[in-house]
Amino acid sequence: MARHAYPALDTLPATLAAEMKNRIGPGRGNVWQMLCWTPGTAETFIAYSESIRREHDIPPKLLELMILRVGHRCSAPYEVHHHKRLARQAGLSDAEIDATATGPQAAGLDDAQRFVLTLVDELVDARTLSQPNFDAAVAAYGIRTVADMVLLVGFYTMACMFLNSFAVDIEPPA
Repeated sequence: MARHAYPALDTLPATLAAEMKNRIGPGRGNVWQMLCWTPGTAETFIAYSESIRREHDIPPKLLELMILRVGHRCSAPYEVHHHKRLARQAGLSDAEIDATATGPQAAGLDDAQRFVLTLVDELVDARTLSQPNFDAAVAAYGIRTVADMVLLVGFYTMACMFLNSFAVDIEPPA
């Protein structure tokens, strides 16, 4: 149960109210509604969320593996719940999705999957990449994608902090 009631949406600025109509519905939307306690930040958070998820060069399967790993490392059941569905849509198997709970040492992962999970773990633990992992990531993916990966992990760590601090409820199935 959420730590605080979700805000009423009838007093939001018109643009945010319209956005919420697209984001809140059966089986989805509690995170967006809870963010509306701070409307200006909610609008910025949504815009950044869209940017970080769509304007990057990270292969879709690796992207979802990374987000799921952040969710597990941050003990954020809401994040994991919603991204399991998105990971399946990206083409990940249940075994690959389950491996994100264990991490880079999980059986059944390929080298690229192990490496990005290693990067996630290092970023969550140290809040930076070691020089060897940074260099290997740049060699494998290029500097732009490494920048995208670091920002992705940072964004989802922040999102998990919000979800956990407010104990945002997982919505009942649609």
